[in-house]
Amino acid sequence: MKMIHKILVGIDGSDSALNAANYAIKLAKEMQAALEIIYVIRFSIGNVEKGILPIKIEDYEKERALELVGKIKKQHPDIKISDIEPIGHPIAEINKAIDYWKPDLFIIGHHASHFLEHLIIGSIEKKLLSNLKIPLLIVPENYK
Repeated sequence: MKMIHKILVGIDGSDSALNAANYAIKLAKEMQAALEIIYVIRFSIGNVEKGILPIKIEDYEKERALELVGKIKKQHPDIKISDIEPIGHPIAEINKAIDYWKPDLFIIGHHASHFLEHLIIGSIEKKLLSNLKIPLLIVPENYK
């Protein structure tokens, strides 16, 4: 079995993503693995007619990502955590991060979605499963 030396964890600000980050941190400590957090800021079309420019939404999301990653780092000062906040489509940006950083494992939190939402856009977990080149660990939403 291959040892885990690098763990990439995807977060989005949800409680389940924070649970996944905490699990990933615990696992990284136990395995003495490097940890990197990715928070993908989605492209925004904004609403130009109402004066909401795409760049303003992306800047807001970037601020939110930096605050969240800062909070996680502050809660876990005993482990070195690297982070990236790319702007783009989540699956593509996650795959770019994997190609560049070469983690051994990708961890995300499970999001319970509504039936209609699942039909229209599908689950991120399902899209990741069919697009990743490394193992994916999905932490249950209610994991504490």
